Amino acid sequence: MEIDDKKLAEITADAAAKAVDEYKAKEITRKVTNTDAEIEVISNPEDRLAHAKTGGFKNMPHFISELIAEGKTGKAPETLKSWDEAVTKAMSEGQLSAGGYLVPAQFGGIIEKRSLETSIVYPRADVISMTSNRITFAASVDANHSSNYFGGITLYRPGEGSQKTATDPAYEEIALTLHKLTGLCHVSDELLADSVVAVEQEIISKFSEAIAFQMDYDFFNGTGVNQPLGIILSTNPSLITVTAETGQGAATIVAENVLKMWQRAYNKDSVVWIANHDTFTQLATMAVAVGTGGVAVWMPAGGLSGQPYQTLMGKPLLFTEKVSTLGTAGDIILADLKQYKIGVKGGLEVATSIHFKFDYDQQSFRFVMRYDGQPKWLAPLTPKVSSETLSPFIVLNSTRT
Repeated sequence: MEIDDKKLAEITADAAAKAVDEYKAKEITRKVTNTDAEIEVISNPEDRLAHAKTGGFKNMPHFISELIAEGKTGKAPETLKSWDEAVTKAMSEGQLSAGGYLVPAQFGGIIEKRSLETSIVYPRADVISMTSNRITFAASVDANHSSNYFGGITLYRPGEGSQKTATDPAYEEIALTLHKLTGLCHVSDELLADSVVAVEQEIISKFSEAIAFQMDYDFFNGTGVNQPLGIILSTNPSLITVTAETGQGAATIVAENVLKMWQRAYNKDSVVWIANHDTFTQLATMAVAVGTGGVAVWMPAGGLSGQPYQTLMGKPLLFTEKVSTLGTAGDIILADLKQYKIGVKGGLEVATSIHFKFDYDQQSFRFVMRYDGQPKWLAPLTPKVSSETLSPFIVLNSTRT
């Protein structure tokens, strides 16, 4: 049977339309290589989404806005949820909180980091390198200058021909014993291979920052049991706690507190102030009474129009989240950090293994840091002509009523 050209065109058009409908119905996505020599057919919608370069997001701001929305509400928006469901595995490309957010590659190999604050104690302390698990050093018993100096040295003024009196300095032993801080992370081979981000470098960077952060926190708050002895702990033998002003109010800091803390610092040339972020309002509103009024003592002359001062009594003021909250001892600290001793062995140890999780196709990253720290002073010092003790470490009393 012969078919004229018009009929043939109609049949061809019908067949083409049918093929297009079938194509749409099956939701087939074709991926052509650069040489057009290979075609990969992906028919599953979730697989298609997982292979999409943008992960279903319109652009980078769309992707970031949904991450922010999930952080605020705890519930992933629709596109983010679909992306998560499309690629769900254990610490792999799919579990977004564990690394999957690294993969939608169209937006480039960028991870937005939340920077951790710089270490405060370590770069200012007396740091020694340890070659064994424990090290001891002599600490001068220098607690009272009213009768002698440097732990027992007494000076005399003998007359002509009189016998001299011998005295010897006294010492006590302080020991640093290494404590271990560790981290462990397993990463899928797929994530390491497919991510546009240098995952190994990113993991090492993150764990290094976290360990440095925890070390600094320990130097302030450590209990001394399997960890350093912290500066603001009541068990610090040289800690001075300044009494709050009568009736100054709970969770407050007043100018008199600052002045009295400064008065108790032994070496005022070497000290720094360290305060929790939530002390800022109290510091900014401090005033000294002048007649029937008062004058602000910390804010610049321009008030709120100017940048707040970065110093207090001429010494650096460092804000941190690592010390006590407002109203508790340690919310504001005056410290000579050179009088804090830190021992470390070998720095941060980073090791990787392809064997530990070999049957899961995962590589393991292990992090180990061994360190200790404690104050060098064994007691506050009673000065030569005063009964009010001095120390390198001063905090404000938490009893403020």
